Amino acid sequence: MKSEQSSPPPPSPSQALPQWQEAPAPPVVLRSLRGPAVAAMVMLGLVVLVELLDAFVSLVVRADYQRLVDDPGLPGDLAVADEVVGAMVSMVSMVAFVVCGLVFLFWFHRARGNAPALAPWQRQSRSPGWTVWGWIVPVVSFWFPYQMTRDVWRATAPQEGPAPTTGLLRWWWALWLVAQGAGMVDAQMYGAAREPAEYVLSFSLAAATDLLDAVAAVLAILVVRRLTALQTAATARYAAGPQVSWQWAASGRQP
Repeated sequence: MKSEQSSPPPPSPSQALPQWQEAPAPPVVLRSLRGPAVAAMVMLGLVVLVELLDAFVSLVVRADYQRLVDDPGLPGDLAVADEVVGAMVSMVSMVAFVVCGLVFLFWFHRARGNAPALAPWQRQSRSPGWTVWGWIVPVVSFWFPYQMTRDVWRATAPQEGPAPTTGLLRWWWALWLVAQGAGMVDAQMYGAAREPAEYVLSFSLAAATDLLDAVAAVLAILVVRRLTALQTAATARYAAGPQVSWQWAASGRQP
């Protein structure tokens, strides 16, 4: 009896694609930075105003203690009223700083989340979780946030032409570190002060620290504005041809 020859079954949809055929990348959702950027810049602007007010009050209190240094016969409570006002302004400054930090971190986390989709060939040195923890964990907070901002900046900038300059980032981060260091030194000086001359030095450093914070906040506004503009332009390029990104990601090359 002649055996029947059976035809091969048709390929099932679950079978692997031929090696020459690339599977399209899953859709990527790019989230707009404009809303968070506006909120971050508004809060940074508020921080600038509060820090300037705090610096002015610190200088007023410093002048009170300088009068006590120049004329020891004056009553010792001469600076009490101004110091109370200074403490209230410092509390307002702290609240504004915390709220601004939360808004800034929301913007920063979203910018970091968009970067791998916009430039998958660009290596991000830290995972997205470090957008928050990088500011909190001791020691690494001195360079992790700057490193992540630099990586997002480079991934977001146009890939053609020379590498994007990061001078603005370096100035912003340097002033931020100097201001934080000066603030810690001033806290130690104020806690150890006992004589009017020591308070004069402490409030002088406090005013300088407030001014440094204000300038750092102004530079942060410029960073937010510039990086948001770069990422908005990069998102438009991605929308015009999103397939380019995953093709280059698959090949491991840069356009």
